[in-house]
Amino acid sequence: MELSLAVTTPREWAFGTHRATFEAPDLLVFRFVGPSRLEDVKRVLEICEELGARHPLYVISDVANSTLEREARDHLVHHSSEAWFKGQVYLGTGPVERAGAKALMLALYLLGRWRVPLEFADTEAEARELIARQRARDHALRSASVLHVHHDA
Repeated sequence: MELSLAVTTPREWAFGTHRATFEAPDLLVFRFVGPSRLEDVKRVLEICEELGARHPLYVISDVANSTLEREARDHLVHHSSEAWFKGQVYLGTGPVERAGAKALMLALYLLGRWRVPLEFADTEAEARELIARQRARDHALRSASVLHVHHDA
């Protein structure tokens, strides 16, 4: 699927007032400013699918200066694929938004639709540290799995 987005560099996208930056090997950072409408969410999903279908991503979403319209949220929930992601960290959420996001993720988890780790951070530095810890856990699990397979062989 070709992305029909304004690409400012091979690793950056601009759509409306929002920006996305891919940092190799597997980090996608979104900065949302202003309302996120259905057309914005569709572009977010295009980026995630294009990058995440090849190699699942860790995502940092800075939503401190943004709102998510109901139609956009519903589209995001119904069209996201957990296969595109390894972990997500949200920046700029207050207690109410955190509780709502956790409730939504729990419902999706219980329905068997979403098993991607979700975390919250107050700063981008904290978000990057959470991603680094998740990467380390994922690497340790992969290494243990490889050792277990070799041991059993």
